[in-house]
Amino acid sequence: MYFYYLLLLLTSFLWAGNFIAGKFMVGHASSLVLTEIRWVIAIIALVPIIFIKEKTFKFNRKALLPLIGMGATGIVIFNLFMFLALKHTTADNVGLISTLNPIAIAIFSFIFFKEKLSPQKLFAIVISFIGIIIVLSHGDFSRLLNLHFNMGDFYMIIAVAAWGLYSTFGKMAMNTVSPFLSTFWSGVFGVIMILPFISTDIKIVDADSSFWIASLYTGIGATVLGMVFWNIGVKQVGSTMSGMFLNFNPIFTAGLAYVFLGERMGAAQWTGAFIVIVGVLLFTNDTLFSKLTFHSKKVSKLPQ
Repeated sequence: MYFYYLLLLLTSFLWAGNFIAGKFMVGHASSLVLTEIRWVIAIIALVPIIFIKEKTFKFNRKALLPLIGMGATGIVIFNLFMFLALKHTTADNVGLISTLNPIAIAIFSFIFFKEKLSPQKLFAIVISFIGIIIVLSHGDFSRLLNLHFNMGDFYMIIAVAAWGLYSTFGKMAMNTVSPFLSTFWSGVFGVIMILPFISTDIKIVDADSSFWIASLYTGIGATVLGMVFWNIGVKQVGSTMSGMFLNFNPIFTAGLAYVFLGERMGAAQWTGAFIVIVGVLLFTNDTLFSKLTFHSKKVSKLPQ
């Protein structure tokens, strides 16, 4: 099981890099065109892998609707709003807001699969959510009352909701389809859905080497490797547990954003990120939570 945990941790790193690469891409083309570029590259890269490993591109008819759902939510909606978010807010904030993924996944998993959440896991999700609120408000909670937020932050919240749906559709599809095929066909369906909206207006402005390197990374590193690793993780440990590993995104994003973009996180962002990571540890480590609970009870029983 620990192997799959490491795989999910690597996925978080690859996707943190995706936010950085996205910053080099926005401004050169529309969000839909950027999504199309990313997934055309990914589909081409997946063809030889599937040919060698699967030896067939066929899938069970029962998986058709879930795969279409994956294409609509994880490829079209998620990427559209992620690139929009990167136009209006920092890569750090995009990475931090992406930690809401577990909450979205847990909600949709409960709706579709009736996956139960223990009191411990609910508590851990609440802890993570508090961390995100600190990030969104920049530590100024009057912003919550005045609804004063960056639109880019809201775009990323929509992307997160789409990811929650993508993960649940993925769980349905992978009852009969492998992670490789599910990634491939969801990409194909997503590309087909986008095509009518960009076929008459495909524009790429001032594309330099950074743009194309970033495009290759998003297509191969963040998409092919990241999505396949993610789907394997969802299949082996469940969508809710997998989602908690995405809470490491802000740590990886902060480091990469500092190196490649010169972005620096403020005190509120670091505080929020720390709280989020605490939530992750509590969610994934039953022993840690039990020890904390036992210690609390032991202290409460001490003579006053």
